Amino acid sequence: MPLASQGHSNQEGDPRLAEKETFDVHSSPILGQLRQSTGPKTEQGKAASSQNSLKHGLTAKTALLPGEDPAEYQSLIHGMTADLAPGNTIESSLTKELIDLQWRLLRIPRLEAILLEAEMPDFKALNNISLHAARMKRQYSATLKEFLQLQAVRKKQQESAMQDAIVLRRADVILNRPSNFAQFGFVFTVDEVDRRICRDDAQAAAKKAFSNAAWAKRATYDLKPLDRKAK
Repeated sequence: MPLASQGHSNQEGDPRLAEKETFDVHSSPILGQLRQSTGPKTEQGKAASSQNSLKHGLTAKTALLPGEDPAEYQSLIHGMTADLAPGNTIESSLTKELIDLQWRLLRIPRLEAILLEAEMPDFKALNNISLHAARMKRQYSATLKEFLQLQAVRKKQQESAMQDAIVLRRADVILNRPSNFAQFGFVFTVDEVDRRICRDDAQAAAKKAFSNAAWAKRATYDLKPLDRKAK
């Protein structure tokens, strides 16, 4: 992803990663134990798989590896998308990057458990996984920060546009004329603006009622000591 990669590329990672970026699946039991499918059947599929073989589960181009639960991956997609609520293409792209990073981070405990269960644990591979995990956590934090900054700017601009649309809508109602927000470059519908006006008016009325009630109650308390002194 262009936006995310500019600010948090692999240059932040440990230089030791360059010495051993990956360990091959054929020389390590990790993916052999994680993967339960039999792999591609056709010659074309086998050639593509050989040419673009998965080195290990942390640097694979595809987030979902053979043998992993697609339903669990989809659940993570739906959950994080609902939580982050991207509002445009850039935010959606960053959301996808965050989802894939989180999925890879969730894979790490299983990779470590498989290595540690071996008769002779591969501590070099464990160290390699730890380095990748640290890099991915930094990348996740940087991507999330970038996402939140972009989202905050978009929401601020959206709120400013909504306030302008509200002024136009109130004027249209007073002058008894139809509202056409599109001609002024707004993307809101009349219904959206009317709902926002109703909400703002309801909140303003509630605050006023609460303020008046609090003032009346406070005034009553202030009069009681004066009444006792008068007696």
